[in-house]
Amino acid sequence: LHWGAAARWEVRPVDAAPGLRVASPGGRIVFDTLAARLHPRRACAALAAALQARGSSVNEGSSTPPDSGMPVIWATGWEGLAAASADFGRPVGAGVKGQALLLAHDARDAPQLSAPGLHVVPHADGTTAVGSTSERAFDAADTTDAQLDALLGRAVALCPDLAGAPVIGRWAGVRPRATSRAPILGAWPGRPGRYLANGGFKIGFALAPLAAERLADLVLDGRDTIPPQFRPDAL
Repeated sequence: LHWGAAARWEVRPVDAAPGLRVASPGGRIVFDTLAARLHPRRACAALAAALQARGSSVNEGSSTPPDSGMPVIWATGWEGLAAASADFGRPVGAGVKGQALLLAHDARDAPQLSAPGLHVVPHADGTTAVGSTSERAFDAADTTDAQLDALLGRAVALCPDLAGAPVIGRWAGVRPRATSRAPILGAWPGRPGRYLANGGFKIGFALAPLAAERLADLVLDGRDTIPPQFRPDAL
């Protein structure tokens, strides 16, 4: 109803799914042509390169950006949520660890598959990603363990075509989850010229283009069109 002619949303027999066999004989799947099938690492690298080409600086891994007199956007992930919590005097969010892996399996013509707690995402370069765990308690932010092995087992059970595909990469990271579950976006209270962009968690990647437009309007033109529930002063 809302997508109109922009995309399709269909319920299909499972054996009509293109590209990857799904192990559910007689079952049905939801197929859509709207959901993006992006490679997050490459997308982020391309974005950083585009910003730098237009004169911006990206201070990755820095907790104290240079004081150049320019506005600073603090998109500092789960560690930034800890800093904001300390500044606000109350919890505003925390990190949730996720483990994922990359397989040498070419399914570039297939759509991504989503099941509870599991995503299988074919990339256009002939690899297929499988993710991810969701861990609120963890000892190390960047290590992988048996939980990822179990996730791969679930992916193979869902898509038998993945059985035996070489694992060419394993990694882990921590997603920033705001207490409100909504992104934190806007001026940092009590810090003139400082802005927060954080807490997006699982929807942050999808909302990033719109969030960036709204924050740019605020930083560059003083136009505040950010939804009230997203603003730091509403936390």
